[in-house]
Amino acid sequence: MHCLSRILMTGVTTMLLAGAAAPAVAWGPGGHQAVGAIADQLIAGTPAARKVRLLLGTNLQTASVWADCARAVQSDQGVWTYVIDPKNRRAECAYDENRPGGQAALVDYVRRNASSCAGARPPTSQCRHKAYHFTDLPIQHPAYALGQPGTAPDDLVQTVGALLAVLAGGKSPAPYDIKGQAEALRLLAHFVGDLHQPLHVGAVYLSEAGERLDPATPQELKDHDTSGGNAILFEGRNLHEAWDGILESQYRQALAGDFKAEARQVAATPGAIASWPTAWASETASRASLAFQDLKFSPKVRAGFDTGWPASAPKPTYAQARETLQHEQIVKAGARLAKILGTLWH
Repeated sequence: MHCLSRILMTGVTTMLLAGAAAPAVAWGPGGHQAVGAIADQLIAGTPAARKVRLLLGTNLQTASVWADCARAVQSDQGVWTYVIDPKNRRAECAYDENRPGGQAALVDYVRRNASSCAGARPPTSQCRHKAYHFTDLPIQHPAYALGQPGTAPDDLVQTVGALLAVLAGGKSPAPYDIKGQAEALRLLAHFVGDLHQPLHVGAVYLSEAGERLDPATPQELKDHDTSGGNAILFEGRNLHEAWDGILESQYRQALAGDFKAEARQVAATPGAIASWPTAWASETASRASLAFQDLKFSPKVRAGFDTGWPASAPKPTYAQARETLQHEQIVKAGARLAKILGTLWH
């Protein structure tokens, strides 16, 4: 399962030139908040910033984790509730847990989208809003087009497109049930971040022996799926966790505004705004190949939670390349989130 926020404040070990471990925070929530903070900085003082405040009562940095906070909503015999785990408090969700109606809004969103699973998702747990967080383009074919292997009518790219339609004043298209612009904006602040996380867009498919495959049928997709890297065992965790983790220094720099100038230099995306999610997915998928190119895969093992394909990579070069790409993608995501809002509300 693709979970940016399942592992909160993950202790991801990042190897630097000296070989020492550096503190890291998870792309969810840290990476998402970094994306939101960059966008907040770029739209400051504009009509878009005023619209954001009017809709949300807060900023994009705070709202950026809302879609992952929705994972705490559970159903028991048809009764939906927001469940707070006292042993694993989500500090980033405190705003919505404590504001009037905050938990109810999360429950309402999940309940409305609980059966909106139009795509062919083999694991039943992926049905509901969780499917909105990803698409799984094989790295051999990074150009996104709905209908190709790894795509679905309710995948990440289609979700962002649906949110743009709502924010532009239109109705929520099927299979989504988005309740107005405020909810759409909370979701957009998160999903633009997901759209730039390489392992939420590009995927490697493996044989039992650990050979890379190019799936052509739904059955081949199911049989060789690595779940966005969650089924790839890497350095004591899974590969998706490794790519979720950003350096704490990057997180703090983003919030401090150190990346604002760099974000202003991100090139504009050509074409109509409705075409941007597809263009960004294709770009991210092409960059996702870098996450897999230096990995060596071993045959699949089955041992409880450690079921999957063991993988190894050269040190420290792989970690250094990962940090560089994560930085680039977070800056792009922040810049593009700001561009969307500036285009819609100028």
